[in-house]
Amino acid sequence: MKLGPPFAATLAWLQSRRPSLRFVAPMANAHARAVFERDLREHAPQVEVQLVDGRAHEAIAASDAVLVASGTATLETALLKRPMVVAYRLAPLTAWLLREMKLVKTESFSHPNLLAGRRLVPEYFQEQVRPDVLGPALLEQLDRPDRAALLEEFTRIHLMLRCGASQRAADAVLELVAGRQSAR
Repeated sequence: MKLGPPFAATLAWLQSRRPSLRFVAPMANAHARAVFERDLREHAPQVEVQLVDGRAHEAIAASDAVLVASGTATLETALLKRPMVVAYRLAPLTAWLLREMKLVKTESFSHPNLLAGRRLVPEYFQEQVRPDVLGPALLEQLDRPDRAALLEEFTRIHLMLRCGASQRAADAVLELVAGRQSAR
């Protein structure tokens, strides 16, 4: 199921409670922009949202907190060290099948929580993806007292994922150069 309507409605919920907030939404392409513009007109007509084409990394980096769909965007948001609220919605039949057949074996579904092995960021699934749930969660992320600890954990995850990539690349180049010199 599409996340545009509940995300737009969440912006309206937030605006009504904290009018000083500013909203930025990066758009992947013209079609996504047109769909989200429609969702905003329908669910958040009074909310000013700056839509930017592409430039997701810049938009995330400039944000104090991010409402994000589950997937690689959660990893990008963690690597940019931004607090987030993660939402995931499937087609109702798919969600029902997953639950009924007990195919979901994990407590978490977002990359940061999976990589940390514990719940770092709030994540909401299916019927929980509503403005009255996402809005308060975003306000908590904006005001979280342990923000520094969260950012440290994101840094730890970043270092874990890098796995010394720079050093391995340098070693590979040196090995290649040494191999060429010995072949002469």
